[in-house]
Amino acid sequence: MRITIDGSKCVGAGNCEADMHDVFEVQDVGPTKVVGQPPEDRRRQLEFVIGNCPARAIGIDE
Repeated sequence: MRITIDGSKCVGAGNCEADMHDVFEVQDVGPTKVVGQPPEDRRRQLEFVIGNCPARAIGIDE
């Protein structure tokens, strides 16, 4: 799986970084960056983070 962030939607709210700081990094300017790929056993946590994104900017490419 590969995490994607739609830069045109991301508002930098920081929910993703708060929940998975080893995977997401909020930038001072521009969309949040993906800085790591979680192992498959953290998929449920990632799905929670995706659902918790207020801009619905995070996705998964299989």
